[in-house]
Amino acid sequence: MFIQVDKETFPTEDSSVINVRQKLFPEEEKMPLVKYFYKYPLHYPTPVEMQIINTMNPIPVEDAIQPENFMSLLKPYGYDKYELGYCMFPDGSGYVATYRVRPPHITAEMERWYRNWRNLKSKSMVPGHGNLRYKIWNYADHFDHYYVNWKNGSDGIHTTESLDLGAGDRMYDTIRHEFPLSDFGMTDQWMAELKAAGCQLTSHGSYETFDEPGTHLCLSYSRPCPQGGVETRSREWIGWRPENGKLVRDPATKCDLDYLKKVVIHTLVEWEHLYTFLPELYAEYKDQPMDAD
Repeated sequence: MFIQVDKETFPTEDSSVINVRQKLFPEEEKMPLVKYFYKYPLHYPTPVEMQIINTMNPIPVEDAIQPENFMSLLKPYGYDKYELGYCMFPDGSGYVATYRVRPPHITAEMERWYRNWRNLKSKSMVPGHGNLRYKIWNYADHFDHYYVNWKNGSDGIHTTESLDLGAGDRMYDTIRHEFPLSDFGMTDQWMAELKAAGCQLTSHGSYETFDEPGTHLCLSYSRPCPQGGVETRSREWIGWRPENGKLVRDPATKCDLDYLKKVVIHTLVEWEHLYTFLPELYAEYKDQPMDAD
């Protein structure tokens, strides 16, 4: 289902602020949660991040993690040559690498709480109006987020979003599915070594399907950052999916360099924004009923 959401621009003298946001419904404007939609400005990636994106990309194909080696991302220490970037593989599939650091004042419990809370809707949300809990995470691009079975992620997580920071692209429906990493070589010993080093990950990876043909393979994990906080290393292989314990190329997946760049920038924007409002949001809502407005 294609969704087109009305958006509006607002004046700002700060060129680092994204000045496009979607229009909310009257019912959303009445919710106490709405203050987080307006109070915290959404910012473009930092100048250093944009310098890397604009001058060092696309990265050399040989420096990307090849699809068949996707599990090599999971290591307790060390980095790839490029932790932030994108490229196209010769077969037309794509690669996205993103890196972020969760500041020390943002706890793992805060982030875990929000990852669950954003999938549950409050008592006053109207079907078809999306999820305000998700919209506050990126007011330019985010519309809806929920568990497919309305309880947990075991049957998939549904997302409706655009990726262009309000430039006019349509909203895409996505479902994220889990698959066991053990199908691709993860052992109890390997998992134990990662966790002994402070790495935070589950026994599952994920892949995404859409409201059009195509599949994305996704993998990420977190670990202590040497300079403080927690770093997250994430990768996507655009046009690949796990199937019966094997990695399969999905040639129907649309992919080009402009799209990959959008994915990188969108990902940086949303995570850096979450860390601006999460402490206040968590303090206000963590002890309220799960359907609180």
